[in-house]
Amino acid sequence: MSAAFDGSGYRQRVLAPLRARASLDTADPFLLAGLDPTVAYTDSDVGAHLVRVLAFLQRERNSAKYATLAAELVRRRAEWEEPLRDADSRERVRARVLAARRSGDAERLAKVDGYLATVRERFGGIPASRVDGLRRLAVAAGVTVEEFDARLSREQIIIDAVGGGVEPLPAEVRRQISERLGELRALRGGDRVSTASLWAFLGLAPDASPERLRAAYAAMVAGNHHRPHDREKTVTADLLALVSARLIEGDPAAYTVGLMADAVDELRPAVEEHVVLDGELTAVAFEGLVRAALATGRGLTAAQAKSVVLEAARELGAAVNVGGVVDYVVCPGCGRPEAAGSVRHCRYCDTDLYTTCPSCGSMTEAAAVVCRHCGHSLRQAREAADALVAVRRALEGGHPRQAGEILTTAHPVLAAVGGPVAGTAEELGARVSAALGAADAGWRALTEARAACRADAALADARWLAAQAADVPGPDGRKPAEVLAELIAAQAVIRRRVEAARALPPEDQEAALAAVLATAADNREALAAMAALPLSPPSDLTAVPGPDGSVQLWWRASPSVGGPVSYRVERVVPVEAGDGQGVAPGRSSLGTTRSTELCDAGAPAWTPVRYEVTALCGERRSTPVETAPLVFTRDITDLRAERTAAGIRLDWSLGGALAAVTVERTVAPPAAVSQPPRRARGTGGLFHDTDVVVGVTYRYHVFVEYQDARGHPARTPGAEVTLEVAARPRPVHDLTAATAAGRTTLRWTPPPGWEVRIYATPVPQPPAVPAAITHVTSTAHATSTGPWPYPGSGPLPMIGIGPEGCDVSLAAIPDSSRLVGLSRSGQVSEVAQVGEVIYTPLTVHGGTAVVGRAVCHLAIEPVRDLRADDRGDSIVLSFQLPPGVTEARVLWRRDQPPTGPDDPYAASAKVTNTSLEIKGGWHLAAPRDGWAYHVACYPVYRSGGVARVVAAGVSVLARPATRPDPPPMPAASGSSPGGSAGVVSAGVVSAGVVSGRPVVGTVADPITMQPPGGPTQPRTGGYPLPAATGAVPLPAATGTYPQPLATGPLRPVPEHASEAQTNPPSGPTAGSSTGPTPPQAPAVQPTVTYTVSRSGWRRRTLRVQVHTTGPAGDLILFARPGTVPPRAAAEAHELSRLAAVDQAGTRTIDVTLDGAQLPWGVRLLPALVHPTGWTITQPPDDALVIR
Repeated sequence: MSAAFDGSGYRQRVLAPLRARASLDTADPFLLAGLDPTVAYTDSDVGAHLVRVLAFLQRERNSAKYATLAAELVRRRAEWEEPLRDADSRERVRARVLAARRSGDAERLAKVDGYLATVRERFGGIPASRVDGLRRLAVAAGVTVEEFDARLSREQIIIDAVGGGVEPLPAEVRRQISERLGELRALRGGDRVSTASLWAFLGLAPDASPERLRAAYAAMVAGNHHRPHDREKTVTADLLALVSARLIEGDPAAYTVGLMADAVDELRPAVEEHVVLDGELTAVAFEGLVRAALATGRGLTAAQAKSVVLEAARELGAAVNVGGVVDYVVCPGCGRPEAAGSVRHCRYCDTDLYTTCPSCGSMTEAAAVVCRHCGHSLRQAREAADALVAVRRALEGGHPRQAGEILTTAHPVLAAVGGPVAGTAEELGARVSAALGAADAGWRALTEARAACRADAALADARWLAAQAADVPGPDGRKPAEVLAELIAAQAVIRRRVEAARALPPEDQEAALAAVLATAADNREALAAMAALPLSPPSDLTAVPGPDGSVQLWWRASPSVGGPVSYRVERVVPVEAGDGQGVAPGRSSLGTTRSTELCDAGAPAWTPVRYEVTALCGERRSTPVETAPLVFTRDITDLRAERTAAGIRLDWSLGGALAAVTVERTVAPPAAVSQPPRRARGTGGLFHDTDVVVGVTYRYHVFVEYQDARGHPARTPGAEVTLEVAARPRPVHDLTAATAAGRTTLRWTPPPGWEVRIYATPVPQPPAVPAAITHVTSTAHATSTGPWPYPGSGPLPMIGIGPEGCDVSLAAIPDSSRLVGLSRSGQVSEVAQVGEVIYTPLTVHGGTAVVGRAVCHLAIEPVRDLRADDRGDSIVLSFQLPPGVTEARVLWRRDQPPTGPDDPYAASAKVTNTSLEIKGGWHLAAPRDGWAYHVACYPVYRSGGVARVVAAGVSVLARPATRPDPPPMPAASGSSPGGSAGVVSAGVVSAGVVSGRPVVGTVADPITMQPPGGPTQPRTGGYPLPAATGAVPLPAATGTYPQPLATGPLRPVPEHASEAQTNPPSGPTAGSSTGPTPPQAPAVQPTVTYTVSRSGWRRRTLRVQVHTTGPAGDLILFARPGTVPPRAAAEAHELSRLAAVDQAGTRTIDVTLDGAQLPWGVRLLPALVHPTGWTITQPPDDALVIR
C-alpha cells in the first residue's frame, strides 16, 4: 500500500456519494475508509491507512462543503474503523460488503435495462435524441457511463432527426442524380437494387469508409472503361462523375441526408392526412408509412424509414403510436417491403427475398447493398464470384488467354472485395501465368521439332496446344487448330511413304527409309522398319603396334546410309577361368567412336591379343569383325653398364609385366684372353657380372625371349653395350677430420698413384612433418623434433654422392656438394666451417670416382681463456668464445668437475657473448662455506633452429676447498642425457651447498635441448665405426674424491693421447685425497609407449598418441586389414612416419579413415629392425584393432 494519501480521490469516491445520500450509513466500512475489498491488506497497512484517513477528515472539518459530513465520520469512526483493524472481523466484513455490492450492482443494471425497454417499446428502437437523457438517468442510478454504453450497443438506434445537423444536397443536384439513376434503371431492365441510390450504384453502405469508397469507385471506372460504347456507358460515366464530386470530394453524409429529405417530402401528405383525420399517427398508420418509405426506391433501411416517418410527424406536431418492433426486407424485384423472416418469397412478384453472400456464405437480404454479416458489397461479391467462375471455366477449357483477359477486367472488383476472394484471384492469376508460359514453351518446342524434322514430336506438341492453349496463337499468328490440321495431313503422307519403302526389294529399302527419316527423323513406323533391316559391318580391320607400346587400329567404314554409324571397339585377351575350366576370353571395352581409327595405349605385352569392332546405328548393330591374334612386345631401353667394386653392373628399362630378360656376354676383339660367350637371366632391371678380367672389353646383348601368337619361340632385337674393365682404385676408408686454429685438416692414407678429392656436404635438416598428419605436443623441455642425422645416432646417410664403394660420375656430383680440395699426398685443409659437415673422399679414375667412407665433423673449437675471479661472495667467470659461436653453457659442481655438458649432478646456465661484454663477465653468487667450486664451459651452436652443446669443454677450479669434510651428495637432476639441466638466464646465478637443478619455475631455454650425446670428441673418425653416445667427460684427477683441478683453463687433450696421458699431473695442485668416490648417474634407457584410439565428431580419424622418455629413432605406423595387428613391416603397409627425436615428449599421429574398409590392425614399429639405445613397449593386440 502506498504511503501517499490521495485526498482528491477520497473526496470523489467517498465524500461526494455520501453527501448525496439522505443519511450516513456505516454498513460498508471499506467504502468509508477508501479501501478496496477485493485486495488483501495486512493489519499494519490498514492501521497506517486509517491514521491518514482520520488526519484528512480532521482537515476537512474546516471545509465549507464537507465539514458536517467529516465531523460525523470522525464522531462515528469507531463504527467503521474497529471492524477493519482485526483480520478476522475484516474478513467477515469483506465477504458481507462484496455480496451487498454485487446485489446492488444487479439492481442498478436491472433498473437501466427497464429504462431502455420502455423506450424501445415506445418507439421501436432507441431514438438518437433520447440517448443523452438515458445516460444521465443511468448515472443517477449508480451505473457508470461505460456500463451504460455497453448495454446501449446492443440496441437499435433510430435517427429521429433527419440530417442530424448536416445540410442536404441542393434539390437540383438531388434531382439530377435521381434522373440519371432512373435512366440507368431503365437501361438495365428495371434493376431496382443497383439503381436505388449512388450507394447502391457503388454497392456500398452509406457508412462505408473512404478507402472502400475510393476502391469501389476505381473498380467501377475500370469496368466501365472496358464496356463497349453505348448509352449505358455514357450514363454510368455521368453517375461516376457525380460520385467523384459528391461522395469522394464532397461530404457523403449530405447525399444521405438528401435522400431522407426527399423521402420526408414524399411522405408528408400521407402523414398529414392521418394526423388531420385521426388526430394522431396510430401504430397501424406508422407501420404503413414505414412500408411506404421503404418502397420509395431510395435504398433506405428500416431504421431510416422510421426516422423519415417520425420526422414528418414531428414537423406536423402529431403524436405517434408504435406497435411491436418489426424489421422489414425489401423485394429486389418490385421494391415492396415484407416483414423480415415471415416469408422467403415476395408475395407480389414471387422473387426470392434472401440470397447467399458470395463472400461469407451467410443468408442475407437479396435487395441489400452490403451483407449484414460480413459487410461486403453484394454486387461486387457477385461480380467477383462470376469472374472467378469464368476464369476457372476458361482454364479448364484450354483458353488461358481468355482467362487472363477476364481476370484483368475483374481485377478492380476482386481487389475491392478482398479477403478470400483476393487470395483465390491471386491463385488463379498464377495458374493463368503458368498456362501462358506453358503455351509459349509448347510453341517453342513445336517450332524446334519442325525445324529438326521430328514430325511425331511436332504432332504431339500441336495436339497438346490445341487441348490446353487453343486461344494462344503461335509465332506466325496461327491458332493451334490450324497447325494441328496441317501436321495431321503431313503425317498421312509420311505413312504412305513408309508403306511404299517396305514394298521395295531388301537392298533398296534402307535408302528409301533413310529418305523418309531425313524429313521425319522420329517417325515410329520408319524407325521400326529401319531397325528390322540388318546393319552392314565395317571391313579391313588392321592392328599395327606403335613404337611406344601402343596399338593403332584402322578399319573401313560401314556402307550403311541409314543414319550416323558409330563403332564399338573391344580388346579380347585370354584369361584363366575361375572354375578351373582352362582359358576363357576376357573382353575390355575401349570405347565407342564415330571415327574409323583408334589408338590403344593399354594393350598388354607378351600375351595374345585380338580386337573386335562392331558397327552401331541406333538400335541396330552389325556382326563384329576381328583381327588375328597378336603378341605385342616391349624392348630393352636405357641399357647402361657401370664398373663397380665387384665387377660390372648392368641396368635397363623394360615395359610390360615380363621382368626376366636374357643377358648375352661376349669378349670384344682384340682381347688378351679368350672367353666363350655366356648367357644369364636378369630380373628387376638389374644384373651384376662379377666374373670379369681387368683389361678386357666386354660386349653385352640384352633381349627378351617370348612366344609369338602361334606359340613359336621369338626374341626382341634388344640392346647392346660395351665396357672395358679398367683397373679400379681402392676407396679411402680412414678419412679423419680435425679443427685447430680456425682451420679443419683432413687426412687419409693415400692410394698409390691415384688422386683423391674431398667433397663437403651440409648435414641435411630433418624432413618437415605434415601438420595434417603428425602434430608434435612436446613436454616442457621439448621444442623441436631435433636434427635428422647426428653423430653417434647410427649410420650416416650419404646425401647426393652415393654409397661407399660405388662408382659415380664426376659430372653427376650435385651442386650441393662443395669441393674442398684434391691431393695425392693424403691431406687437405680449409677454413673451419661452424657446424656439422659431412666430408666424403672420392678416388678419381678417369671421368668417374670411387666413393670412400664419409665422416661427419663438427668444426667448433673449445672455449678459450677460461678464468675465474673469486670475489668472496661471488665468482666472476670470463672466457672467449670460438669463432662463429655466440653462446655457451656453464656448469658447476661442489664435489668434482662436471663430467660433461649433460652431467645430471651439475647446475647449468646459459651465457651469451653480449652478456659477457656488457656485464664484464658472468657472475655466480657463491657465499663462502668452505667447499670448492668446479666450473666448466661448453660452446653452443645451433643446427636447424635447435641449440646444441659441444662435448669438448674446458674446466677450472674457481674456488678450492678449505674444509676437510666433503660436501653433501648432490641430487641427480634427471636421467635424460643432455637436456635435463635447468638454465638460469639471469646475470647472477646463486649456488647453495648442493648445486643441482634450479628451483621449480625457472624457464627452460632451448640451449638445454642438445642431441643425445652430441659430438663426442674433437677428432672425428670415419664411419661406419659408431661413435659412443653420450658426452665425453673432462679429464678427471687421479686420487680419491674430491680432487680439485688446477686454476686456469685446461688444455685440449692431444689427438693420440693414451689413457695415462689424459690424467692431469700430480703435484701441489692435486689437492688432498679425502672423501668417498661419488656414484655414477644411473643410466636409464629411453622408452617409447603409445595408445591407439578414434577421434573426431564422426570418429573418422585414427589418432596415435606417442610418448617418449628420451631420445628415440624413427618410428613407422603400419596397418593391415583384419583383426590381427601386424608383427613386422613385411606384413602390412605404411600409414605414417615419425622422425627421430632427441628429447622426451609427446607426439600425435592423425590418419583419416574416410573410405577405409574396417577393421584394421595397426602397430607402431621402429624404422630399424634392431634399434639400439631405446626400446618400444607394445600395447595388447586388442587395443591395436580399429573397428
